Amino acid sequence: MSEHVNLAILGGGCAGLSLARALVDEAFSERVIIIEPRRSYRHDRTWCFWAEAAHAHSGTVSKCWQRWQVSTADQVIDHKGSRLSYQQIRSDDFYQACLATIADAPNFELRQGLHAETVSDHGNQVMVETEAGAISADFVIDTRPRPPHTDIAALWQVFSGAEVETEQPCFDPSTAGLMQNMTSDEGGLKFTYILPTSAHQALVQTTRFALTRCPPDRLDDEFRSDLNAMINGPVTLHRWERGCLPMGQMELWTGESPRIMRAGQAAGALRASSGYGFLRIQAWAEAVAWDLVRERTLVNHPPGSRIEQKMDAIFLAALTRSPQAASGWFASLADRLSADEFGRFMSQSPSLDLWLKVISALPKAPFIRALFNGFPEIDRANHRVAL
Repeated sequence: MSEHVNLAILGGGCAGLSLARALVDEAFSERVIIIEPRRSYRHDRTWCFWAEAAHAHSGTVSKCWQRWQVSTADQVIDHKGSRLSYQQIRSDDFYQACLATIADAPNFELRQGLHAETVSDHGNQVMVETEAGAISADFVIDTRPRPPHTDIAALWQVFSGAEVETEQPCFDPSTAGLMQNMTSDEGGLKFTYILPTSAHQALVQTTRFALTRCPPDRLDDEFRSDLNAMINGPVTLHRWERGCLPMGQMELWTGESPRIMRAGQAAGALRASSGYGFLRIQAWAEAVAWDLVRERTLVNHPPGSRIEQKMDAIFLAALTRSPQAASGWFASLADRLSADEFGRFMSQSPSLDLWLKVISALPKAPFIRALFNGFPEIDRANHRVAL
């Protein structure tokens, strides 16, 4: 006889914990289990986004920058936000806030060190097989990452870096360096990402928008080289942070049945044209919690409006066809948009008026070709669209 729960959430990362916390906030009264392979939570990543000063997650924000900068070898664009600031949440702060909320709800249980192996719909219930036995559920929300061989994207945002500490003051803590020293070639866009918390400390990453997926640690040597060019004197690396994010995923996963929902990065939670996802995941979690409490149904929520999805697809198709132009295009966007407009474009849902300003800031010919020709064919062997 298998154990039965009303809802099983597979994966206790950002999407899974966000949903669990949203369900607690909505007073979801049925039994919920979160199945998470890791045995402990640590500071393993950093989430950033643009937002106003007060919002539902401002209590976990560790740092805000009212100023941010984008630069190439020939141009420096300084932005100062009016309503929006660039905000950072450390994953350990976010995890602990979610875990504390869940711990106060007796009908919620987090099981760590447990792997969900197979998920199958049996009509009136879903069976989740784990190494500790089967669990049946009325509904399953699967936030687990996709196997790498199934993930195809227009571009890959690959980054490697570390929290660094310097003996000499090297950083301006009032300004976030979002896309510093941008360059681009046939392989894609490269830039340095600098989030300073003091004159001596910052999270520094080397980032590439690459046409092919590659392990993030391949950028380790580039990061060290970029860091040495930036800083004179001794540097201490306190914590590495690496990642490989899909931008413009192809063949998004959806639920195999009305009782199973795919969610998180595997289901297209990241903004296709920039890779930002934290606020989108929070909005998804709140919407799904609302539906489950009131309608007792799972409703897939598409990532952004139709116009956003269409325009992002055109933007990414143009980038895949003209990767050597990427640095100029992003510099032009930063130059032509106001600080708040740039923030909304990168991490929120742009309005039609903002999209028109974006279009006016970019060269027309590459985007007209992308509009009519779309993406090249998919090259599955290299996890990318084929040129």
